Amino acid sequence: MVKNKSLGRGLDVLIPTFQTEDREALNSPVKEISIHDIKPNPYQPRRDFAPEELKELTQSIRESGLITPVTVTKQGSDYILVAGERRLRACKQLGMETIPTYFRTVESDEELMELALIENVQRENLNPIEEALAYRALIERYGLSQEIVAERIGKKRSTITNSLRLLKLPQEIRESLIQNKISSGHARAILAADNAPAMIRVWQQVVNKGLSVRDAEKLTRKSLDEGFKASKSPAFVKKDPAVLKLESTLQQSLGTKVRIKHRKPGGTIEVTYYSTEDLERILDLVESGTHENR
Repeated sequence: MVKNKSLGRGLDVLIPTFQTEDREALNSPVKEISIHDIKPNPYQPRRDFAPEELKELTQSIRESGLITPVTVTKQGSDYILVAGERRLRACKQLGMETIPTYFRTVESDEELMELALIENVQRENLNPIEEALAYRALIERYGLSQEIVAERIGKKRSTITNSLRLLKLPQEIRESLIQNKISSGHARAILAADNAPAMIRVWQQVVNKGLSVRDAEKLTRKSLDEGFKASKSPAFVKKDPAVLKLESTLQQSLGTKVRIKHRKPGGTIEVTYYSTEDLERILDLVESGTHENR
């Protein structure tokens, strides 16, 4: 399996930047090629290209020229785009016939996907769902573990795990996140709800009332508490407020239902998980907290 040495490093390794007039003097690998000869990257993780952002980039290139070349790899007689989708689109809109291009050797489709993901992640071009889908594609298509993906992309494993959790959201909530109607913080708070109907109820209130992330967390905790009480008999004994507060803190930290059964002199803590992946996520959060406190 190919492991690109530049993965997880800065964008200067992937996309060198220098002034147009200096290219020949630097004897760089940048060449002008026909803009029409470049084929799109089939593994481009970004699907949403905001028209206003593209318009601003087009205007900038019109006024100042293209400072950063696009990056391509050659496969047979074809040029495949590795990085620079927005720049390529902007130059096409300007009617340019050729474009400054940096050539890079890419040895596998896996590496091509990784490089496209790295450019977008490091430039913060992806919305949270696009990023999560890209991570999942690397894991499922190439059999990579979350740990390996984290190492390749230069992120913590818990970051990858929490990103993948967003794909558990109901579709309408995903769309709301893509459209920036809610933030990633809202989404993580909503995920702590017990089930999809509960998530949707919390989400609807967040959107309709313009609630903060903290308010969303309170709604989720309320939903969990109501669900728990509904499952108990009328003989349910109210818990100590201090215990309830501890449960609430743990639920917020772990993003799942937590129940503390306190008995003198000890007790038990019950943490709910809904899949093997969810269990791995919780264990990873606990492990990360352990390392941070050493």
